[in-house]
Amino acid sequence: MTPYYAEAGITIYHGDCREVLPRLQADALVTDPPYGVNLGVHGGANDGRADHVLVKGPYASYDDTPENFLSVVCPAIHSALAIVSRGVVFCAGHMLWNLPRADAVGGVFLPAAVGRCSWGYNSFAHAALYGVAPDLHLGAKPIGMRSTETVPPNGHPCPKPESWMRWAISLVSRDSEMILDPFMGSGTTLRAAKDLGRRAIGIEIEERYCEIAAKRLAQQVLPLISEPAP
Repeated sequence: MTPYYAEAGITIYHGDCREVLPRLQADALVTDPPYGVNLGVHGGANDGRADHVLVKGPYASYDDTPENFLSVVCPAIHSALAIVSRGVVFCAGHMLWNLPRADAVGGVFLPAAVGRCSWGYNSFAHAALYGVAPDLHLGAKPIGMRSTETVPPNGHPCPKPESWMRWAISLVSRDSEMILDPFMGSGTTLRAAKDLGRRAIGIEIEERYCEIAAKRLAQQVLPLISEPAP
């Protein structure tokens, strides 16, 4: 395979993660796949089913339906978990239970959330946790964090705050380990890994998102980046 981008321990592959994953090795999965919120059909995140407030619109070449979540995302997550020791997978609550069975559920508390689900306003971004926390015998970490951070538009419909991914990477991996994101999108996981001095692999099927990610990775790492407080 020829990487789309490879520098300083960070690698991007442009392609279908289901085809790329069997050729890879990694230590920890950190990913934020499409949630199956039907935005391509219903056009809005407040129709009673789309319970994640950060989804802004349809993907460039993927129809974000529950059917595709089951047939594309879930099998890919299963394949990714087979080549890592631990994982954090962000997912909208109404689709969370379709993923491979998690060992725990954590996530991000959103006190300023305005998105809705069928029960009212959603104030939590769920994350399925797989495996056992690294070095748990040295002390446990909270499996949730609080955030009011917003993300400026960058050409991707659902970019996540970098602090979320720094938190997830710090929770799931050791300094020397390789991070894997098979649904890389605009590269927030890889950018966070670079900020923390970790190696990472990202896979993205849409080339325009690969380009966005490569540009973000080309930016200089700011000094004294600290891990987010829980």
